[in-house]
Amino acid sequence: MQQVLFHFPLVGWPLYGFGAMLLLAFVLVVQWGKRRSPAVGLHWDRFTDMCMILLATGIGGARILYMIQYSDKFPDKSIPGLVFAFFRIWDGGIVFYGSIFGGLIGYLFFRHYVLKPLRVNGWQLADAVAPMLALGMAIGRIGCYLNGCCWGQVACPEYQPVPVSAELGKFPLLTAHARDQVVFPANDRSRLPEICGLQTTTGFSLRPKTEFATDPRSVVLRVEPGSQADHAGLKAGDKIVGVNGKPNHVVIEVVGSQNDRNEARALLTGTEGANLSDFETPSGSGLLVEVAEPNSVPVVLGKLAPLRAKCHTSVDDRLVSDVRQWPRGDARLTLTVERNGQTETVSFTPRTVSFFPTQVYETISMLLLMVLLLAFQPFRRHHGQLIVLLMLCYAIHRFLNEAIRIEPTYRFGLTLSQWISVGIFLTGLLLELYLRATQTKLPPGQVALGFGAKSCDNTAVVQSLTDTSTPLPTQ
Repeated sequence: MQQVLFHFPLVGWPLYGFGAMLLLAFVLVVQWGKRRSPAVGLHWDRFTDMCMILLATGIGGARILYMIQYSDKFPDKSIPGLVFAFFRIWDGGIVFYGSIFGGLIGYLFFRHYVLKPLRVNGWQLADAVAPMLALGMAIGRIGCYLNGCCWGQVACPEYQPVPVSAELGKFPLLTAHARDQVVFPANDRSRLPEICGLQTTTGFSLRPKTEFATDPRSVVLRVEPGSQADHAGLKAGDKIVGVNGKPNHVVIEVVGSQNDRNEARALLTGTEGANLSDFETPSGSGLLVEVAEPNSVPVVLGKLAPLRAKCHTSVDDRLVSDVRQWPRGDARLTLTVERNGQTETVSFTPRTVSFFPTQVYETISMLLLMVLLLAFQPFRRHHGQLIVLLMLCYAIHRFLNEAIRIEPTYRFGLTLSQWISVGIFLTGLLLELYLRATQTKLPPGQVALGFGAKSCDNTAVVQSLTDTSTPLPTQ
């Protein structure tokens, strides 16, 4: 998993792994389309236009389906709130099946305004595109793996010795989307009680502390045996005095209305050793008060006393605050600890328990499906049979792969994607019957669609397909 591949020099902008894989899939599909689309009478410039439209509508549909499936993650149901949440794709994600519906809308638009005037056979074009779709899905799932999303269930002990389940299924815990479910029980206990609370956030727990403690900085209570923290040498009793190269200052969080935060800021302005800043969390906004000296904490709390009845005030330290609001892309935690009167540095990357790497499973499955489609290409009996084969095979794969993922279930214990898989499989069967009845039967050795199987004797067919003066049958 590598959410951020690297930062661009000078500007420092991050290149996210998921976005990079989407871009790579798009580029490869467009380049491959240059070889396959002319064989069906569509110039590659128009094919590129189609890809741009499908990319936009596909991502839009994928985002909408995610917002429907996980509507509990979007409490603001107003139109402006939903529109704002729609464009914040990094808050949550997308669902692949939504891209199918969104892409279908984009294709119908393109078919009406471009394919029909050009008299391009839509089913023949679908056969040309089918292997590209499989390739795109394979690369896209690599992006999911890099992003640490779409993971499977916790791998039980008998599967963990298998490398693909034990090693590939461990994600950096601080950045993995799995953290919200395997660490924090508050939001997901009613839905996924079997995995909530399986881990601590960092591989160790802290001694309980009260807000009026003399020194409320974190002290290690226990270290999870076998965790990365354990391997790095963290010990029970270690006092955290530094986090990622910065002093582990005491942090007071004031969460309340804007007026309350402004009042808190006014009360603390001029307080020696108190650094004020705002912060944002999924549950709301707050004022962050960083106190350099622990003995100054009672003074700061005393000044905030008039607001204690109206605001939620908590006292922690930089470690707890930074872990709670961990930046995307960073995975490694470096601690400076006091032990027996001396300081030591401990650096490690907390990792999740072993999950089934369902993203990798789908990448492998889609690459095999791409090979199957190319191998089956010369044996088609009618146009559209490749896209039907893609629908049937992907529906079966997704139904089975979904069974080992952690997703909310609906009727009969099936997830939303499993129900959609059933629908796509049945649609594929009906579509095959329709195409057999309406499409002309192809002879053995029909034209090869660009890269893939060789045709027998298709010179005349190729000429008729690439000759713009010869009208092609409409869909």
